[in-house]
Amino acid sequence: MMRSPSVRLCLIVAACLLLTAAGTTAAETKASGETVELRWALGATGADDSKPSAIESDSELAAGTKLKFLVEPLSSGSVYLILLDSQDDIHVLYEESADAYSDPAYIPPGRGYLVLDDATGRETFFLLASAEPLEELDGLLADYDAAEGGAREKLGEAIVAEIRRVNKENRHFSRPVEKPVMIGGQTRADATPESEIDRLAVQISAQRFYGKTITIDH
Repeated sequence: MMRSPSVRLCLIVAACLLLTAAGTTAAETKASGETVELRWALGATGADDSKPSAIESDSELAAGTKLKFLVEPLSSGSVYLILLDSQDDIHVLYEESADAYSDPAYIPPGRGYLVLDDATGRETFFLLASAEPLEELDGLLADYDAAEGGAREKLGEAIVAEIRRVNKENRHFSRPVEKPVMIGGQTRADATPESEIDRLAVQISAQRFYGKTITIDH
């Protein structure tokens, strides 16, 4: 039996919608399968260079405490380590956008440390890793570098707001898998700041996005 043109049109439209839905589902499945992986650590040691301890959550530390980060992307994507210091200034401590994993970065490099001074305040560290570019954040960071005075202050507030927005927007993704990384190596006598921080590293695997915020009161 011949179908009327209107019925045939409806069937064609329905078929197109099914194909579109199938394509969307495939795209969503692919996107949901994207993961970000990285190793990271934050170690804190006293002025006596004692063995560093891991800082993984908000903490209160004494003046003179020395801090060192490890950041090592293990997948493609964008990774940032950003500091909002006690004077509300923004510092990009690490920024990497790569198609593959990158070498480990120690922040500061070598035997350097971030040292908490005698002035009381709060330092806030934002660690962000995304499978997709964070274009709005990239633009704000570029504008901040070029700005001065009041404009710089407002851009700093906008950067923090964007970081919090991105973190909130991605909360619906599955909880990241976080596991310690066991690394052998030097004895304490021969240890370097890098090897000491390596021992504290955790490896993260998350769906599309990972965000970690740590505040240090001193």
